[in-house]
Amino acid sequence: MIGMIRPKHHMTPKEMSFQRLHVLWLFVFLLFVILVLRLSWVQLGGGERYHRLAAENNFKQIPVLAPRGNIYDRNGKPIVTNQSLYTAIYLETDDPKDRKLATAKRLAQVLHLPLEEVLQSMDVGLDAKGNDVPRREPPYYPKKIKDRLTEREVVELVENPSLFPGINVIMEPLRKYRNDTFAVQTIGYVRSFAGAKSSLKKYKSAAEKPDQGGYLDWEQVGMDGIEYSYQDQLRGKHGYRLVRVNSSGKVVQVLKEVHPRPGNSLYLTLDEQMQLETEKFIEEHLRHLRTMGGKNQAPYAKSAYAVAMEVKTGKIRAMVSYPDYDPSIWNRRVSPKDYENLRFVIRNGTIEEAPFDASGYDNPDRVVNRHPFSVLPLGSTFKPLMVLMGLQEKLITPWTYWADPGKFYYAEATPPIRNAGGHNYGVLNPIRALQKSSNTFMAWLGTKWYRRDKEKALKKFLDYTHQFGLGVPTGVRLKGEQDGTEDYRSIAKRFSGLGAMALASFGQAQRYTTLQLAQYAATLANKGVRLRPQLVEKIVDANNKVIEETKPEVLNRAAINPRYFDTVTKGMVAVTQPGGTASQLFKGLPFQVAAKTGTSEQDIPGRGRVENSVFIAFAPADNPQIAVAVVVPEGGYGAVGAGPIAEKMIQLYYQRFMQNQAH
Repeated sequence: MIGMIRPKHHMTPKEMSFQRLHVLWLFVFLLFVILVLRLSWVQLGGGERYHRLAAENNFKQIPVLAPRGNIYDRNGKPIVTNQSLYTAIYLETDDPKDRKLATAKRLAQVLHLPLEEVLQSMDVGLDAKGNDVPRREPPYYPKKIKDRLTEREVVELVENPSLFPGINVIMEPLRKYRNDTFAVQTIGYVRSFAGAKSSLKKYKSAAEKPDQGGYLDWEQVGMDGIEYSYQDQLRGKHGYRLVRVNSSGKVVQVLKEVHPRPGNSLYLTLDEQMQLETEKFIEEHLRHLRTMGGKNQAPYAKSAYAVAMEVKTGKIRAMVSYPDYDPSIWNRRVSPKDYENLRFVIRNGTIEEAPFDASGYDNPDRVVNRHPFSVLPLGSTFKPLMVLMGLQEKLITPWTYWADPGKFYYAEATPPIRNAGGHNYGVLNPIRALQKSSNTFMAWLGTKWYRRDKEKALKKFLDYTHQFGLGVPTGVRLKGEQDGTEDYRSIAKRFSGLGAMALASFGQAQRYTTLQLAQYAATLANKGVRLRPQLVEKIVDANNKVIEETKPEVLNRAAINPRYFDTVTKGMVAVTQPGGTASQLFKGLPFQVAAKTGTSEQDIPGRGRVENSVFIAFAPADNPQIAVAVVVPEGGYGAVGAGPIAEKMIQLYYQRFMQNQAH
């Protein structure tokens, strides 16, 4: 029928139920999406606000510090460990300012701390007079008040919660150092991050980008030595406890706990017995030098620096900077007076300038400047390299003979260069020149080179010395390493290239660290192959699984014909044989030792000229395993001041590393 209207369809009850169910599903889905978006905003976009809300609602996140990794000697003898001690922290309450100030006063009395220090730690925005001061951190951050609490202090705080609102006592892992002197400057020490970030660039950068470092102001960080250089390995990953606190700031419920992950531990290349016995011997030997009497007495020999480095691996088996100190001082709060007492001994004199120990003098500042520091001229220990350069540059051959004039004039109107004691050694060849430690032979050789090549000679001289590690960083992983001073370069520019070469040829116009000298001695023994000095044998995780193991690392190979090293080694062996400058040393060893004595002269304002004792050696001469270098400022003759220390170190290495292998 045209124009007929189709009747409207009516939904069945079943269809209506499905439609209502779809609407319900859509509603639930939208609620779920809103909830997910809200949670994402809380976690990502609103994190800071969430923390503030948590603080207002009595929820706190307390960091749980990760223990630093331990430090062991090569055989697993503990050197640095941790101890869990009680620490007082402050969780800020909603108390008025006057009550917070009263809490601070009671804390200062119980913990025996200045009120200003307690208020600074609490960081509640008040000074000792109750005046407002800027805060350093948000109120909801936990604040450390004092660590290493005594039992009495713990009892006072725990049993009187109403008197100390917001104060909680927790256990904290803190560094524990031994009470002996084991390589203290090499090991280094830790301090709080709050103090470190103001003095060290590494931590200042981390403080400026807290999201990248995650450091807490009160966590311990390495300040020097191994503790600093391996900070990223030794430092663990902190955990935390999400807690609910009451109106007094006391924890009443732990809602969540994430355990910390301890840092990795280090096994050093240092040998405990070799290190400690060398330290003891040095102390006794210096006392002997100061009191022995006669022409060899050295009344100002108060310091010594010694390094023993393996020739084929670069591993350092002993590293001594003396005078040293008891590292257990870091197991307590260090006062400004403590730091004042440490200023003469805290530097590692084997890698940087360490001052004369002027403790006990009426005017130590004036005394310090009247004595040489640890970085000083290497003297005749440079002569093996001078001979090598002469051979390589075709200035001499192993069979060259030269008549010693006793006095060598390299230019008119200049003072002559003489041998020690004014000796005339007669006819010399390279081997005998090393045995007798002839200054005249070396000066003749150096000036002959300069006359032939002029400025090019100085440039090549510089390049060769750098190839042996002199005048460049050794590559050791320690903070503050210096690369020495090449005084002959400024002498050449200001005065005379010829005179600069004459002085530098026997080690009087350049100054290097003891570690540089040890690397140099090892490079001589290695026929020009220079290795990086290594202080860490391996790194292990908390489960003692090895995650990194040290391997020898070649830094460069010197551009010297390998056959020329045989001549130099023969000359250095002759030094320890009858007629040599160190013939009284190394008699008790079952092998020959290649060595070179050095007695460097140094002019000190107000004192005049002083003599420093320097010594290098490697052994066994025919198959070198260990190289040593020793510096004794104002120690006098090289074989008397520094030589016995080198002898002791080689004896110890033989006993600890070679004797068992021989059997």
